[in-house]
Amino acid sequence: MAAPLAVPTIDITALLNNSSATTEKQHVAVELLNAFTTYGVFYITSPSHPLFTTQSTNQVLDATKRLFDLDAAEKAQIPKIQPGGFTRGYVPIGGESGSATKELKEGFSYGYEWPAEELRAKQAGDSLNGLQGPNAWPAQASLDQLDQGHKDAFKGTLQEFYLHVCDIAKGLLKGISLALALPEDELSKYCTTSETISFMRLFHYLPYADQGHTAQIGSSAHTDWGFLTLILSPSKTVGLQLFHDNKWQDVPSRDNSLVINGGDYLSLLTGGKLISPLHRVVSNGQEERYSMCCFYYPDYDAKIPLLVQEEVRGQAASGNYSLLRDQRDEDAKHDATSAAAKDGQDARSVATKLLNGDINFGDYIISKWTQVYRKGGAY
Repeated sequence: MAAPLAVPTIDITALLNNSSATTEKQHVAVELLNAFTTYGVFYITSPSHPLFTTQSTNQVLDATKRLFDLDAAEKAQIPKIQPGGFTRGYVPIGGESGSATKELKEGFSYGYEWPAEELRAKQAGDSLNGLQGPNAWPAQASLDQLDQGHKDAFKGTLQEFYLHVCDIAKGLLKGISLALALPEDELSKYCTTSETISFMRLFHYLPYADQGHTAQIGSSAHTDWGFLTLILSPSKTVGLQLFHDNKWQDVPSRDNSLVINGGDYLSLLTGGKLISPLHRVVSNGQEERYSMCCFYYPDYDAKIPLLVQEEVRGQAASGNYSLLRDQRDEDAKHDATSAAAKDGQDARSVATKLLNGDINFGDYIISKWTQVYRKGGAY
């Protein structure tokens, strides 16, 4: 494996406590700015938040392992993620990839659990946007097994975890705003319904023999398209790697912390000042690995203006973002390239429209999720 990278750990308690002094928040903001501009990846922790405990981590990891330990017939009954951008349900091995390489992982995506009556009312009124909708849980018989005798324990554990992570993301928005010399609530203005369209992905990475990463990998090298990614990585098996200083370097798991990385949209909004890091997940060829990744989004209809008025630099100048790549498989590219170019729907055109305010965030992110769907990947 690669050498470990010493990315910083930042205590964000001041951002989570409404009574914190401005000077305390500013201190955290400086640390965030340094981490974002140097690596784009860092750890966060807070001794005052219930998420950052061994008990919480173990509960989430145990629930995740139980889910992926269901037999093949039970997992086959879980609704599969479908093309169209709304990502809820099961992702079988090979079901998606950001490259031509087969990704040896299975996943499960879920998000906000709508109260039943509110969901029915929104469905009846056709008022859900393209990133909102019901979760796609396993069949009731499987849920009963996953609950281990405690009614709704499985869904309860995962939903509490999701809401905790969204709460932490809201705190980070304050720190990022301050880091960019903006009012504390600047980014929060565009994230009023974020928890209803953001989502959590549970991943189970399988070991593989292709250590050259030419045919198989855990997750292909990519940058995240969106805003913020918050990752719980409880497995001690090293797998997450960051491309830094022109080489791949390990980002090890760290107890009672989350790994944070910025997304392409956030980076472009800052003219490349905040890095959207190139990263991947690999295997040591022997051990399984689990992680839980929250993709935290601004509102569906958000059209965020440029956050800094500085010269475009580094990553933004080079265009080294997955956001600007066409990540469809080769057959889809062949079928759609000419049509996409004709109607301005190629990746760069869509990104330009996003930054110019011609389209909103939700329409943009849906266009990206449709690119990594793999029809032949056991769906």
